[in-house]
Amino acid sequence: MRFFSFLFHRYFWLNLLVFIGIFLMFSIAILFSLKKITKWGQSSVIPNIVNMTIENAEDKIDNANLDYEIKDTVYRRDLKDGTIVEVQPAQGLEIKSGRTIFLVISSKRPPMVEMPSLVGRSSLRFAKIDLEARGLIVGNLSYIPSTEKDAVLSQMIGNTEIKAGTLIPKGTTINLTLGDGLSNIVVTPPFVIGKKYEEVQAALASSGITANYYFDKDVQDAATAVVYRQYPSALNDEKINMGESMDIFLGTKIPQNILKDSALKARLNLK
Repeated sequence: MRFFSFLFHRYFWLNLLVFIGIFLMFSIAILFSLKKITKWGQSSVIPNIVNMTIENAEDKIDNANLDYEIKDTVYRRDLKDGTIVEVQPAQGLEIKSGRTIFLVISSKRPPMVEMPSLVGRSSLRFAKIDLEARGLIVGNLSYIPSTEKDAVLSQMIGNTEIKAGTLIPKGTTINLTLGDGLSNIVVTPPFVIGKKYEEVQAALASSGITANYYFDKDVQDAATAVVYRQYPSALNDEKINMGESMDIFLGTKIPQNILKDSALKARLNLK
């Protein structure tokens, strides 16, 4: 019992009350400080500031008791520099006062992108995809003789050739020179009248010439069809560009009215 005798001493209770009072005051002070620091119970609505410039939006952001930070810049030729194009979180949402909102703003200065390597590697179709993916514009298309149809032969800004890897502004117009599928080599078309389909294909392939084939309705088997007309002709000193297409007409036999041509009969060794 003597061990607990201090509980009945008036100084013990006095010190205990003083300690409890100090503890309560300290706790209340911390609580109020945290509320002030964290702005507990205070909220703000993100103002509608899209399409406003930063200068004009600052007052609205301040009045909402919010801070802002520029998160990103996007190239927009149609907007004034510093125009807000996006707010994160979205405008109209309610968030805690004092928080930071993030802005995406416009810039008239285009970012720099690398000029891709198109020459010798791309067709027109893939060149368009590559250029547009980088934000570049396909400009004038000019054609020159080449057996590689629609192959990119040169890439230019204006009339100046631009090397792959060169940094250029996004939105730059790129002019392309393409192959027309023809060569500047002029040849005499082979004489294929009287030949069968497979023989014609072999003859044209060896000459670097392609063909459009037209079969008569009564042809049952292409392998047995016979050429009775060709364009250009091989009898009148007509010429064709290597890589150009001939028109080849095939039937089951050569019509009699065509065989009346003396030059054709002589070529076919017919009497």
